[in-house]
Amino acid sequence: MKFSRRSGNGDPQDEPNPDAWNHKLHDFYIDLGVQAERSGELLAALELYEKAVKNQPESALAWYNLGDTLLSLKRYEKAVEALEVTVGLSPETALFHYDLGLALYGLDRHEEARGQFAFIVDGDPKLQRASSGLVLQSITNLALSLEHLGHLDDAVKALVPAQKTAVDILHNLAWLNFRAKRPADALPLAQAAATICPRSEPEVHLVGRILMDLKRESEALEFLRRARRLNPGCTDALYDLGVTLGRLKQRREARVCFNKVIRQDPDYAWGYYDLACLDTLENKREAAFKNLDRAVAHGFRDVAYLRRDSDLRSLRKDPRWKRLVAALTAGANKES
Repeated sequence: MKFSRRSGNGDPQDEPNPDAWNHKLHDFYIDLGVQAERSGELLAALELYEKAVKNQPESALAWYNLGDTLLSLKRYEKAVEALEVTVGLSPETALFHYDLGLALYGLDRHEEARGQFAFIVDGDPKLQRASSGLVLQSITNLALSLEHLGHLDDAVKALVPAQKTAVDILHNLAWLNFRAKRPADALPLAQAAATICPRSEPEVHLVGRILMDLKRESEALEFLRRARRLNPGCTDALYDLGVTLGRLKQRREARVCFNKVIRQDPDYAWGYYDLACLDTLENKREAAFKNLDRAVAHGFRDVAYLRRDSDLRSLRKDPRWKRLVAALTAGANKES
């Protein structure tokens, strides 16, 4: 469509306002972009948002939609560029900081990402503001209202959308406590998440890992076998299962697990390391040193763990042990 500069009667007041047309065109591109996103056509949406940005360079909405689409496409560097402009145009909007934090996190720029997320949390650290937990609170209150009205099935259905968020919170709390060397605090949180989602490998696996740390191997074995069945491709679950079997003196099954680990992921250094431990315990010294060499070749660097590992005690008088420790120490020093 072509627009004339004047209407037919020549009245200057009828002349189109360029700014008004630019705003309309901007809104047109945004609306089409949103429709394209909803249809899963991210590349088409990206092109439309780029046009919106070009049309209105001061539009925080256009820059945000552009950055958010780039984030969905995992084009993190470009997403950071767009979202930094977005935050600059509207520095008080928490959602813009959130997306910028996600993009920075995707680039492993964790300190910068922390700053973006901290900005949001610092604004309401106890989640007391209505906007902070509005959706979760509304879902909960809707369910409670339905319960009071006697609609119990509807109440349950209303809360179902919040289940994933609840599980994520429980899982992350458990994981962080576990990482902070508080396995006893982590365990009930992980168990709660696994109870809610009994067919989720990450939840079941985490319970097994924590039980391993608590030296409750027989219980861990049950969860790790379940995790393995739920996701046969999870190398970490397979490795943890092998470690637990080894601790329970079921070495033949443990060896099968570690061999599967390195078949699934030939660079899994700890798989070779634990095969070396089994070799040592079975007096297979040559095989043990070969697997230790393979572990080092694939990235094993934990000299302190190697030195204190009682499974390898019988290797320490072998001349190759000193050379192995020296090479590992030198490699670790060089990398640091």
